[in-house]
Amino acid sequence: MRIHLLGIRHHGVGSARQVQQRLAEVQPDLILVEGPPELTELLHWMAHKELTPPVAILAYDADDPQKAVFYPFAEFSPEWIAVRYAQEQSIPVRMTDMPLVHSLATKAVEKLDKLENAEQPQRRVFPLEELARLAGYDNYHDWWEERFEQDMSQGESEAYFQAVELTMQASREAEEGIDRTNDEVREAFMRQSLREAQKEGFENIAVICGAWHVPALGDLKTTKKEDAQKIKGLAKTKVRLTWIPWTNSRMSWWSGYGAGIHSPGWYEHRWKNPDDLGEWWLTKVARLLRKQKVDVSTAHVIEAYRLAESLAILRNLPRAGLRELNEATQSVMCMGEGILMRLVQDELIMAYRMGSVPQELPKLPIQTDFETKAKKLRLEIREDRKYLELDLRKELDLSRSIFLHRLRVLDITWADLVRTSSKGTFKEGWQLSWRPESILELIEKAIWGNRIEDAATQLLFDQSKKSTSITELAAKLEAAIPAELFGVLDGLITRISDLATVSADMQELMTALTPLVTVSRYGNVRKTDFSALMQVVESLLTRICIGLPTACYGLDDDNARKMFTLIRQVDESVMLLEIEPLLLEWQNTLKVLADKEQIPPLLKGGSSRLLFDRRLLSEETMAQLFEQALSKGYEPAYSAAWLEGFLKGSGLILLYDPILWKLLYTWVADLDNEVFIEQLPVLRRTFAEFEAAERRKLGEKAKSLPALPTRTVSLTTDDFDFERAEASLPTMAALLGLM
Repeated sequence: MRIHLLGIRHHGVGSARQVQQRLAEVQPDLILVEGPPELTELLHWMAHKELTPPVAILAYDADDPQKAVFYPFAEFSPEWIAVRYAQEQSIPVRMTDMPLVHSLATKAVEKLDKLENAEQPQRRVFPLEELARLAGYDNYHDWWEERFEQDMSQGESEAYFQAVELTMQASREAEEGIDRTNDEVREAFMRQSLREAQKEGFENIAVICGAWHVPALGDLKTTKKEDAQKIKGLAKTKVRLTWIPWTNSRMSWWSGYGAGIHSPGWYEHRWKNPDDLGEWWLTKVARLLRKQKVDVSTAHVIEAYRLAESLAILRNLPRAGLRELNEATQSVMCMGEGILMRLVQDELIMAYRMGSVPQELPKLPIQTDFETKAKKLRLEIREDRKYLELDLRKELDLSRSIFLHRLRVLDITWADLVRTSSKGTFKEGWQLSWRPESILELIEKAIWGNRIEDAATQLLFDQSKKSTSITELAAKLEAAIPAELFGVLDGLITRISDLATVSADMQELMTALTPLVTVSRYGNVRKTDFSALMQVVESLLTRICIGLPTACYGLDDDNARKMFTLIRQVDESVMLLEIEPLLLEWQNTLKVLADKEQIPPLLKGGSSRLLFDRRLLSEETMAQLFEQALSKGYEPAYSAAWLEGFLKGSGLILLYDPILWKLLYTWVADLDNEVFIEQLPVLRRTFAEFEAAERRKLGEKAKSLPALPTRTVSLTTDDFDFERAEASLPTMAALLGLM
């Protein structure tokens, strides 16, 4: 039996070219490819015209979908080339490695073992790293790239794979201090596969596997009994598999570990253009830059090529690689601009692309529902980021919004809700970017229902039954409304109402109010009846107004700051509601907070400012409160905290009210040096939050002494009490030393 061991790097374009040549030379009667044997049953799909790389086989634990691995393939992957060759030549092809029924069963245990052993460092020797360092490279990935992947010429493929085997043999012999138990088990399974193939009568077998495993497969001195002992007693689990679209940005993955491929667009170019020395690549760069209105001429391309070639010579390289081409591109064609180079990185080097799989592939119902809905709503599933602004007054956009909100409920990471530049509640902004791993999230949610709507409803229903937090339930209600999951609304509202009735946690009640009020805003836009919800909001606000003053007594600084933030949030929510009775109830509560003793000065100052902004305090009353808070009757720390609360968010009032400005100016000027230094962090924190323009104007105003506006006072003899004035004269004379 002849065994041809073709050691490769996963997704290595040079490896793929050599595999293609070597298979044609040896013409095997069986091809074994590294990968769990369960993958063999899906390999026939690779011949399907609608299976377009990059794609991946997803394998997951049927009982715990989070235990999963991906096996990606690009059109330049050596594994893809080997399987397609076998199919074209009608040669049997199988996967050979540790079965998934075992590897997935032990996946969580392996992670736990790594954590437990993290505090027991071992002496570790990486021969490949040392070899790369001696050759003048920073890491062995770059060394491997230059020595084994760059040369695409049709040469001696047998010598190529012999060099790979000798390198790995020496590395394995020199390696120390690394636990390779998992590798030994995997290699035992691979040797067993070879023995089975021999037993079946195959005589000319080609094995395509990671270069590291080649020495272990070439040595069949290990007996069948010894290998059987290594794989005995492994745990098992149920496994499911399917093909999924993959993306270029994820091509660095292979079975859960990085394969060092971070330039899939470059690799694709090298695969399609093996004779290119860099001139075709630089031409593609020039075309891209010209599309961006960058003036790039043929002379630029020629000079960039010459520079890349010179760099390769200086580095003792046989040809310019991506590093040299990138440096030449940035220097010559991008004029040193990093921004233009990032464009080249995204569009050409990474080349964002997503593969496709046949529609008839077996899928879970929830996957089918997801794809059907996305297609119907014209939402393209793609890797690169796309901004989508929806107008909820349009039927299509409203349907899109509902669908995307349901995915958010299910924690499917495809669309993120972002701020929109438009004003009003009828606009929504979404950022869409698909990740292949999101398929797992869909599969995991299949236990809740066969459709997106059903799964989201049941998931919320289950979570609401388990939750005892009003804030958490309010957030779930906020998520359910735009998703139009009406089947769970009544239960959520009832649950919130019941918990609010018995809750004594004022901060939780205040935190829960904001999302509930936000939900109520959707009534007009989404044409939904929220009368039951409004009853909960009114009840919640009434409880807040009654209990807030008591809850604010004696708070320390940290809790006062938390309460201050919540008070401002509640104030915004009440203003948003625009319901007069609720507004009056809240304003009365603010008056109590601004007036009561034993309330932290931060809250008193903040409440006073809210009342003043609502025109509920006259300028004269506000000046009196301001003067009182900054008077010498209070400690400087009290005055600084009150001032911080009053000025929080905006300093415009100081720019346009000369009376308040003079009071503040005088208070600061009268502080002793030590006291001023002590209170400086508070003042700095207060003023740092103002807009830059406000700070600049306040600084200019502080350069000159403040002047009070002149006030005309007219007194008549009818208003003057001469007897009382005369009685005070002896006392005044004594005080002035005139007697």
